[in-house]
Amino acid sequence: MFVERLKNKDGYTFFELSFVLLIFSIILVFIAHTVPLISYYDYKEESLDEMEWEVFLNQAKKELRNSEEIRLTYNRIVLFDQGDMIFYEKYGNLLRKRVNGKGHEVLLFHISSFSFERSNQGITIRITRIGGDVNEAFIFIPPHIPVEGGSS
Repeated sequence: MFVERLKNKDGYTFFELSFVLLIFSIILVFIAHTVPLISYYDYKEESLDEMEWEVFLNQAKKELRNSEEIRLTYNRIVLFDQGDMIFYEKYGNLLRKRVNGKGHEVLLFHISSFSFERSNQGITIRITRIGGDVNEAFIFIPPHIPVEGGSS
């Protein structure tokens, strides 16, 4: 049909115009729905740091509450869990986790300081980012888990 129209050059029909407008509308709809998705994944570093902090807190809460004993030393938190020693410690500008003195699981990036403070019902963890932002959270520790040591 389109080939015949090109040969006799009568021009566009209403059907051909409608068909072209339909194709153009479909393309426009796909573009309009794709642009917001592209900008949705454009995270800022601050939001990545917040997400990183939330993931760290959830993991730390789980491990602290499931441990058999907690020791707070100068610059690290040591957890004892089923014969394993789990270390949370600052390493350069990272906060890392090691199990039995082995491994290197990075928990937080861009850290200038890591500190914690023991209270009657739990531990307050405080980190300062290289940019100066401070994150702080209190983690409740059940009474049956012994906590030794103090502040960093």
